[in-house]
Amino acid sequence: MTSSADIWTVLLAIAERRRAGSLPADGFRCGLDDDRLVCEPLGIDRLSASDALVISDGRTCSPGPAMSCAERTLAEPLLPLLDARPGQAVVVAHLGQSIDGCIATRSGHSSVVTGPADFEHMHRLRALADAIVVGGGTVAADDPQLTTRSVEGPDPVRVIIDPAARLDASYGVFTDGESKTLHVIGNDLPAPSDARFSRGYESMRLPRDDHGAIDPAAVLDNLVARGLCAIFVEGGGVTVTRWLEAGLLDRLQIAVAPVIIGAGRPGLQLPSALTMKESLRPPCTLHRLGDDVLWDFNLACSDQTRRS
Repeated sequence: MTSSADIWTVLLAIAERRRAGSLPADGFRCGLDDDRLVCEPLGIDRLSASDALVISDGRTCSPGPAMSCAERTLAEPLLPLLDARPGQAVVVAHLGQSIDGCIATRSGHSSVVTGPADFEHMHRLRALADAIVVGGGTVAADDPQLTTRSVEGPDPVRVIIDPAARLDASYGVFTDGESKTLHVIGNDLPAPSDARFSRGYESMRLPRDDHGAIDPAAVLDNLVARGLCAIFVEGGGVTVTRWLEAGLLDRLQIAVAPVIIGAGRPGLQLPSALTMKESLRPPCTLHRLGDDVLWDFNLACSDQTRRS
């Protein structure tokens, strides 16, 4: 009998081996044998197929037959990040919003829109990711830590997209030294210099377009070149929208809470489709996270949204 702790131990171990490049290229299965982690190529008999918690065909990780329904709820939305390979990125985005589609009040207050189960889920995504991406507006509004605190696991590299370099060293992500932080700014600007920046701070300078924005594809290419291939885009709504419009998202997860905010700040901000036929309808699965419902959209297999 396995538990949620066992499942999480297996997922962390797979993520560690993925980063080390030691996963079998042609597929594998992972599970526990007398509380000992076993991760073996398909066809090896040390672990019976029925005891596998995670199975991969070399491209996609799936729940094994040993997972219970409750364990699948924990694991399934996390598994896509384990599919990243050197030079082959997987990008998962997440938004937590109200039932009426808002991620914050009009004033920008956004804490506890979704409940503790979704908060823990986001921290698991952080722990499995190589890098976590947020927009500068999110940092300015919330001054988030962007570390893995609620669950066991490593902290990701923090990537802050701030084209005009409006953020300074007064924000904790640049000074706390908890994890490496990449500050993405326009290459027409001088590199920020402040003694308060931690040793883990680095500016990533990329071209800005005519609107002063930085192409998300350029950010992703630079992250992959650094070996950061499991990417978690945590927000806010503008950043997730830009990555979605650019066709860079493999999965889009939206946690919907049973709360009504009213005329607040919207999550996705896409141009309107002219007809319902033109609306995006990617395949999705639903998961209960406490009182919230998580919609997990598979964009990688949607002709309308996949990257070119």
